[in-house]
Amino acid sequence: MRNALFAFIGLFLQLGLVPELKAQSEKACYFDETTMRYLTLEKSDFGSMSIQVRFAGDPGSMALWVGNGVKKDKTLHFARSAGEGEDRGVAFVAEIAESKVEIRFKEGQKAPQDAGINGVYKRISETKQAQLAKKEFQAANERLSTALKAAGKSWQAADRWALNLWKEQWPLLRERWTSLAPSASLSSAPAEKLPTKPQEPGTEMWLKLAQATARGYIFIETLPDPKTPTGWDGEYDDMGGGHASLRLGRDGKLRVSLSSQRLSAGEPSTIDGVIPPQKLSSGKNGELTAVLEFQDADSVVPKKPLRITLTKAGHYLQIETEDAQPHVGLNWLDGVYRGSPVPQE
Repeated sequence: MRNALFAFIGLFLQLGLVPELKAQSEKACYFDETTMRYLTLEKSDFGSMSIQVRFAGDPGSMALWVGNGVKKDKTLHFARSAGEGEDRGVAFVAEIAESKVEIRFKEGQKAPQDAGINGVYKRISETKQAQLAKKEFQAANERLSTALKAAGKSWQAADRWALNLWKEQWPLLRERWTSLAPSASLSSAPAEKLPTKPQEPGTEMWLKLAQATARGYIFIETLPDPKTPTGWDGEYDDMGGGHASLRLGRDGKLRVSLSSQRLSAGEPSTIDGVIPPQKLSSGKNGELTAVLEFQDADSVVPKKPLRITLTKAGHYLQIETEDAQPHVGLNWLDGVYRGSPVPQE
């Protein structure tokens, strides 16, 4: 896995997908080493300032707190970013110095609830950011390796086919996530074209790798609900944004509802269909297979039918597609999905 991993990183370098970082005065990054929290301050429109805290207690974590406020001299008064009409909650004060930022509650509030952002953060350089991001990726990769070793013993025998399949698919999954998903970046540098000579990955690339790897180890560490039936019925989720809902009716037809949303700000792709009994089959080892031919009747431009193959065994589902891109865009459906039982009404 290690050799394949660094070959993948090398490919990104050769393709020019790793940005060269350049300092920018409009954004500053700080770090609290004790609690593994990153803080970014950035000037916004009309004299306001945005503030972002990333909680990195787990390597590759995408947990964020985002706020905004107004800075006067060296003091920033701010609260959680919220939609129009929403309560912004607790008010905070940040005292900003060149080398550090200290966050505390604004005085006069009754029992304010801590969002976990109070404390002291020290200023870090671009070089230090890249070093920390690389270290975070290495920790995430080590945790994934440990999780895979443990899964070989903890996963049920009926589910190990899915574990082996996931291992085979992981390099492509990692490539898809690092190519697509914007990281919870704390870099203070804009993206620029990579020089002809490949360079060491920067903060952005290391964070993308760390966060993609975190999706991987969370998926492997989270075991399926043991109440998940071994038949078709159930709810299924992959390592991020992919969901399948399957119901086998009394008429022998399998009703399928699939959705995929790989970017939180993007539009989800949905596929709904009914698979007739003649398109369902089962193997001697209990493996179930179904094939769905999907044609988007509402599409203005005719598209080649999307072919989806579903394979179910144990508590896991595999989805394979052909000619999917015109139907799902930047999203994808392929992968291994962990099962859970049908919700009780």
